[in-house]
Amino acid sequence: MKYTEEQLASIRHPRGHSVTFAVAGSGKTQMLVGRVAWLLQQGVAAKHIRLLAFNRSARAQLQDRIRVALPMGAEMPRISTFNSLGHRLCELFEREQQLPRHELSTSEALLKKMARRALVDALAAGNEKGPVSAEMLDDFVAFIGLAKADIEPPDVVLRRLPAGNGRAFFCDAFVRFERNRQERRVRFYDDQVRDPVLLMRAEPATAQRVTNKFDVVIVDEFQDVSRVQLELLVILVGTRAQLNVVGDDSQCIYAWRGARPEFMGRRFDTCFPGATRYTLSRTFRFGHQVSLAAAHLIRHNRHRADTLCISAPSTPNTAISLVKAHNTGQQEAVVEAIAAWCRRNGARRQVAVLARLWAQLMALELALLEHAIPYYKPGPALFDLPELAGLLGYCRLAAGTLFAEPRAREVVRAMLTTPTLFLSANALDNLVEQILSAPEQAGRLIADAAPRKAPNWKREPFYLRAELWRAAQHAWTGKGAADALQVYAVQTGLRKALEGDATDATTEKRLAYETLLHLAQASRATVTEFVAHMDRLRASQRDYQAGSDEILLLTTIHQAKGLEWPCVVLTGLEAGAFPGKRAALEEERRLAYVAMTRGRSQLFLVIPPDAHFQANMEGRPPPLHGKPSVAVSPFLYEACLPASIELGAVLHQCRPEDVGAVRLPAAPASNQALLQRYLRAVASSAESSGAT
Repeated sequence: MKYTEEQLASIRHPRGHSVTFAVAGSGKTQMLVGRVAWLLQQGVAAKHIRLLAFNRSARAQLQDRIRVALPMGAEMPRISTFNSLGHRLCELFEREQQLPRHELSTSEALLKKMARRALVDALAAGNEKGPVSAEMLDDFVAFIGLAKADIEPPDVVLRRLPAGNGRAFFCDAFVRFERNRQERRVRFYDDQVRDPVLLMRAEPATAQRVTNKFDVVIVDEFQDVSRVQLELLVILVGTRAQLNVVGDDSQCIYAWRGARPEFMGRRFDTCFPGATRYTLSRTFRFGHQVSLAAAHLIRHNRHRADTLCISAPSTPNTAISLVKAHNTGQQEAVVEAIAAWCRRNGARRQVAVLARLWAQLMALELALLEHAIPYYKPGPALFDLPELAGLLGYCRLAAGTLFAEPRAREVVRAMLTTPTLFLSANALDNLVEQILSAPEQAGRLIADAAPRKAPNWKREPFYLRAELWRAAQHAWTGKGAADALQVYAVQTGLRKALEGDATDATTEKRLAYETLLHLAQASRATVTEFVAHMDRLRASQRDYQAGSDEILLLTTIHQAKGLEWPCVVLTGLEAGAFPGKRAALEEERRLAYVAMTRGRSQLFLVIPPDAHFQANMEGRPPPLHGKPSVAVSPFLYEACLPASIELGAVLHQCRPEDVGAVRLPAAPASNQALLQRYLRAVASSAESSGAT
């Protein structure tokens, strides 16, 4: 096995703690395998080495790579996930009666039931009445997971959230949730690490059963650790073990489950002082254009190590191309770009389309179905999305096909919750069943569901929804689908609700509405014709999912982390959608960085038509008048695409001995330093080989 000099430095780290910053595609897994082999060669017993990975898939991959690299019959060090280790600690402390015996539950339904009960009680204790909406419940469940990824009190965790100020009652609800969990003697997935860690912190004597048992602890993907996992490592390492970790703080995209870049920075230094720092700066995945664009983008983040990703000489000439299409509009340009690439380069399975949110893929999904292009999406099926089901539901009601739907119950529920009427779960269930039992009485049933003692502003949405239902049921048969959707948006207050909120859940609903409205406007179909067309697309979707292997992949950026493809299409690059309006900016920028660094040969960036950005790409002054209805994501300006593409193309064609003579392209003064630094790094780089 051949290694680069940077990899060898990390592999042969002599003693003490170490942290290796590994850029995307730098062969970090290969380095970890080499590290294990080197330690065993130095006489460290396999049983005294512990490796930690984040999930079973990563664990299995690492185990297979190490097994192949070691001599036949050599003893393997143990590889665990954090949760499997936490589970064994729970069992240990239960046997020793340090922790009460709890049953492990994987039931999301039970967790949500307990969360809802905790919210209701917390609101009542604060003299607040009213049902718990689905959005509030989802937010609280997410908060539970985030709080359990930390060791700080829930109020400290809540203060870190962008919208935390309006959810102060979450802290009381969390305490109630935990009290109920202890009474039920149940342990959820997030408790498996937290419960033993809190025990060992509260009772140091129990930690002696765990600490100082290893000589070396190795952690992969360290940028993904949470605070509670970090505390487990502190206990595990103790004063005996050396901790060797590898990761990329620029790819820290799991803040929603407690990961923070500082855990590779100042917090690591506090917990494990004196650590040696190594860098794997050469990527073997993508070419100079992507390296430069990604470097320009991520340099705007303050909370990161000053690493620079450099393309190795062996990398392909990864091209960056722009494709113009509104995220919720016509996708012909995207479909053609994918088709043209496949005609030149090979099968559709080599293509992945990535988006920040599932709903950002909706318009493209519909276009692929229209063109009979097979695809696979690991997320929710398009026509099962509540956002889409609710909107189409009123068209189905007008067409007379609603109650013949196999999923009529789910569709009616979506119709009553898009936007929400703020019914409790039980009240909503009852109303859905009543409507299914007496469809002709639905308007009256909805009006009767209005809270009788509530003020008029709380009752009015029920009356408007009832009126809408009656109109759709009896007067919309020949109505245009686009007109029907616009009436729906106004009468339900959907448009106003979507404009007044900027959460991801609201953005998903807005995208679904705009996508469906655009399609209806383009088709000029009546509601009956539109529903029939949607049903034909739905039927064809089922065929594709069970058919050819020649399918392209649609997925989210979060699900794409750690993966790569020859061709990547990044869509949804619109201001206000990416970055999300209420999302943490640096987290969003890291997400964009991850997306940009997944492709090997081609990166398509799907952007809305934007004359200002086009002028930027061409080096012209921006237009004096008029702003685009939808602007490109600010991240594309930050990526300094004109200079990145120009210099990247030159460097790919340049002989190593001529790199020093390359002239920098025109670029803003703020970008010149990075361009110069990159050029110097390429000029001084020796030919690297052996890493893939």
